[in-house]
Amino acid sequence: MKFGKRLKQQIQETLPGWRDKFLSYKDLKKLVRLISSAPPLLNGSTEYEKTEAGFVYLLNNEIDKFNAFFMEQEEDFIIRHKDMPNKEQYGLE
Repeated sequence: MKFGKRLKQQIQETLPGWRDKFLSYKDLKKLVRLISSAPPLLNGSTEYEKTEAGFVYLLNNEIDKFNAFFMEQEEDFIIRHKDMPNKEQYGLE
């Protein structure tokens, strides 16, 4: 089984609610293939540059998505941790 299919299957089986939080692997892979398969004569052409810019744009969006997700998770953790009783209260230190 190829990586993309295995990743998709793993997400569906374990974390279906977080599906939109994972990397858009398939979309990025398509753009990488287009860029890497372009004949040398097309490098620097308008079409090539659009494809390359599209890849960079999508990649930056994915990074922003990850960052927002981790910040949200960190905030949730801090809130939950704040609500937990201190170890000192129970003489655990």
